[in-house]
Amino acid sequence: MAKTKIKLVRVSDSGEPKAECLRVLMMSVAGELGGAERSYFEVMRALPRERIQPYACVPPDTALERLCHRAEFPVYSVHLRRFRRTTNPFVMAGQVKALYQGSRVISDICDKRNIDIVHANNDSAALIGWEVARVAKVPFVWHCRDLVPMHGFARILSGAASAVVAISKTVEQHLIKEGVSAQKVRRIDNGIDFGRIVRPDHNGEVRKRIRAELGIGARQPVVLCVGAFVPWKKLDVFIETMAALRSRIPDAAGLLAGSGQLSQNEVYEEVLRDRAKALKLDSSALRFLGERDDVPDMMAAADILISCSESEPFGRVMAEAGAAGLPVVANGSGGAREIVEHGVTGILVEPGDREALVGACVRLLEDEAMRGEFGAAARVRVQKLFDVQRTAGELASLFESIVKRPEAKSLFQ
Repeated sequence: MAKTKIKLVRVSDSGEPKAECLRVLMMSVAGELGGAERSYFEVMRALPRERIQPYACVPPDTALERLCHRAEFPVYSVHLRRFRRTTNPFVMAGQVKALYQGSRVISDICDKRNIDIVHANNDSAALIGWEVARVAKVPFVWHCRDLVPMHGFARILSGAASAVVAISKTVEQHLIKEGVSAQKVRRIDNGIDFGRIVRPDHNGEVRKRIRAELGIGARQPVVLCVGAFVPWKKLDVFIETMAALRSRIPDAAGLLAGSGQLSQNEVYEEVLRDRAKALKLDSSALRFLGERDDVPDMMAAADILISCSESEPFGRVMAEAGAAGLPVVANGSGGAREIVEHGVTGILVEPGDREALVGACVRLLEDEAMRGEFGAAARVRVQKLFDVQRTAGELASLFESIVKRPEAKSLFQ
């Protein structure tokens, strides 16, 4: 296996942080812009700089690295391995070696930059943080963004962490079920950056432009679905929903943003495309948009957003839809129950009830006034509960509370 590589790009005008600022190294082992990485970037950018100096640690030559450069963070570009569950002894040995190499690189950064806390953006990064805490004696925070069963390892990993951040009540409950001490878990709901969302009272031109680009009529009903192409997102259900919806609203158009490339699941993408062909959904009925950097523009062009997942840890795209004043139809499970207020900002259906899913879409598409009421209420709700400024403030306070603890630096000695 190739040796872990590192390069530091220093921002010329960044200067040294104030003496009272905490220095936080924020690690992401993934560089593509999925929901977890977008959340990582937005909360890092929103951290109060008079209190926290973030140092980005991201994979080189990636979309996330480029975003961090443009935001003028000090950026450490490091090849870190994603860890997968495996019983193959050779793969396991390679992962152990990668953990050793990566943790040594991160420990060296911590030593040179006098890092106060390491922030691990997901489970793989937390494994590295675990070892860094042992080697460099630097406390680390595990930001848990998934609902993956860890079979007891969550308890071990959390035992070494100074805190475990849960991005939702759903994730908080999952962590406790996995054996993490409730006292160790800190729930800090995900937040979104309202600055990148097209305001509903300013979306007329964007809506007109996007619909013209896609060949969609000005009054044509449009259903948007956004997500990584992974089976648990149940995008096949979205495709089947569109086929059923077209039998009741013949000119309804579906937009599916995402791809198998981002999730490294091209096989599943082919399954989805084959399913669309089998259901006779041509490009006028369903458009595969691929990866889009302009998802907020897609939301401005749509009439409703649909989420078919039954196990969302949070559901960032649903929060973004709310901020855009776009009503949501979703399965009433996981993070959807925390974001969507049934009958007020959208419609929740029983997981697995596909007829209800189609019926909810029909109901909203046929009632413009209801869409307007739900959209307005959704924007108010999301502004109140899921603003990234609140998320960043709570995370900054958590960092400060950890450093002030007498045991923070000696926890692993």
